[in-house]
Amino acid sequence: MSLNEAMRQYFLLRKKYADGGLDFLFKTPFNEDVDSFIYIGEVDEDDYIEWSPIEKTKYHEFTLLESSIKTKFHSSIIEYFNSYWFADLDGFFDDYYISLDSILPKVELESFRKTLQGYKNNHNNELENIPLGMEGNGLIVVVDNTDGTVKLEDYEKGTYVRLSKSLEDLITNLHLKRRN
Repeated sequence: MSLNEAMRQYFLLRKKYADGGLDFLFKTPFNEDVDSFIYIGEVDEDDYIEWSPIEKTKYHEFTLLESSIKTKFHSSIIEYFNSYWFADLDGFFDDYYISLDSILPKVELESFRKTLQGYKNNHNNELENIPLGMEGNGLIVVVDNTDGTVKLEDYEKGTYVRLSKSLEDLITNLHLKRRN
């Protein structure tokens, strides 16, 4: 299964839960900087709006970003950014609650660039790992930029725990309800 297919399956599962009464799974805070084609309907009284995942047909070229930060991205990072537009991709993986970065039209690459620069500044000006989300207890979800494994980084301790062999594996095995 490709990463794109794993994401498609994840969004179908998310829709199944939303259709079963958990409609908040497709609501997000409204952001006026986001290109509105991802949004559905009107902003509600709490400034939330419905969204829908949209498979991409035009892809980002990463050469300029890679050049500006002086690193080449693992292919799974590029595939992640070029698969879907979406506001939320989160769930439970083993005992961890994982929230991966959203890919929102018109703001995603600038947001990613800023995250990378901050991460690089805090890691001796290197990008051996690429930050791509957060874990529920504040650990950073990173992708090893050499082999694509997904790890949890405890920045304070300077330690890493291997979470998954790949982004595809992680997303394929995300659950929307905690398993007992």
